[in-house]
Amino acid sequence: MSERSISKLVKDIGADAQALAQEEAALAKSEALDGAKNLGIGAGLAIGALFLLFLSSFMAMFTVASALHEGLGWAWWLSFLVVFGLLVLIALILVAVALPLFKKGNPTPTSAIASGKSVVTAIKRALSNPGGPRY
Repeated sequence: MSERSISKLVKDIGADAQALAQEEAALAKSEALDGAKNLGIGAGLAIGALFLLFLSSFMAMFTVASALHEGLGWAWWLSFLVVFGLLVLIALILVAVALPLFKKGNPTPTSAIASGKSVVTAIKRALSNPGGPRY
């Protein structure tokens, strides 16, 4: 096994560090995109829930206006109240689905940060012991 010169070792460390930095940047970008995607889906579901709550407020008004009418054996107000309740239930289900996505949608690239710290440690180790193992 041939011995490498110090200048060659330093040059190799620089090239390795550059390659690792590029890989870490790609990993960070990937993690940030995944987190942003979850936040976007959660925001869309939350907007859907708010829209249904908006529509359900109309149902509440129709319920009051129709309280004196009857149909199909039920009073109209009861029919409209049941529809209002269903819209609220759907909105609550959408919120229940959206909340975990918001919590899961952390765009902080935690894996990339941890890997970057280990790269810095490896570079320091390589600089302090140029002839040693490079792991």
